[in-house]
Amino acid sequence: MTLKEVAARAGVSVSTVSRIINSPDDSFARKEVRDRVWSIIKETGYTPNLNAKELKCGKIKEQKSSDGALACILGRTRTLEDDPFFAQLARVIEQQAMEQGYPVRFSYSVFDMKPNSIPEETSSFKADGAIILGRVNKNYMDFLEKRYKNLVYVGRNIISAGCDQVICNGYEATQIAMKHLIAYGHRRIGYIGEISGEVRYQAYLDTLREHGLAFSPGLVSNCPQNGAGGYQGADYLLNTAKPLPTAIFCATDIAAIAALRRFTESKIKVPEQLSIISMDNIELSGYVSPMLTTVGMPIVEMGNIAVQTLLNRIHKRHRLPMKIFLPNKLAIRESVANLNAGAYI
Repeated sequence: MTLKEVAARAGVSVSTVSRIINSPDDSFARKEVRDRVWSIIKETGYTPNLNAKELKCGKIKEQKSSDGALACILGRTRTLEDDPFFAQLARVIEQQAMEQGYPVRFSYSVFDMKPNSIPEETSSFKADGAIILGRVNKNYMDFLEKRYKNLVYVGRNIISAGCDQVICNGYEATQIAMKHLIAYGHRRIGYIGEISGEVRYQAYLDTLREHGLAFSPGLVSNCPQNGAGGYQGADYLLNTAKPLPTAIFCATDIAAIAALRRFTESKIKVPEQLSIISMDNIELSGYVSPMLTTVGMPIVEMGNIAVQTLLNRIHKRHRLPMKIFLPNKLAIRESVANLNAGAYI
């Protein structure tokens, strides 16, 4: 399969396919075009000519291309469409893996796994290694560690496992968000997201306690951290929190965006009447109105480092299990009111 053939199947130009593959932030072309091109690449097994690329860059020495391949496993969601954060992360991984000559040939979710077996369509596929996106329970993790000799986990929470881990700490991100709200004068702060075993909820509780703020169970909505959950969580608070908090921390951007919609439907003005903050900094967070204040995670770096760590493991460049921590960064936009200033920012 050549680049020209991929372009023909996708119904776009060769240059469009090339720019999609090499886009550093997966921003070139419309989402449906990007998804179509990457689906064809995965289906057909297209791999760039690494030797041609090296020669084009002025490197005369010819390199032997790899016949390796990787798998990508979804731990927190059934499909990438359900979680834009992991969708963006998966695309970065696909790009980086292809560039390194180890394309991602199969992706599947732990929700599609039967007890102690992977989906049938992947059972005959032998990957050199696999990357897990998001937390999985111990039973799944034990099975995957036996199935794949080389394994890297990438996500927001540390897990109890013997594999390499690339982490952007969800606990720390929540602390950053909560402290931003508190610095802006918010004292009655709600929570939308999961509770059981969730470090973001623990960070929410710890930060309230650290700043001497009262915890109110009526301000907590225990719900899935996706769009449906965010909408449901906002609806719950509208019906039970009397009065509403002045601000809400949402465990993910997509939950926050859905919550924003529900509050808007109820004529609650954000941020004039209610502030919203979350974490991830997915692409959509900068396009909603008001634009979402969020704690950004370095998605590109997380994906690139996960691939490089896995390849280093495959090539035995390290043997001890590694934990690599990447920093969070607050992106201040429009959805949080500064109560100290009597205005919103």
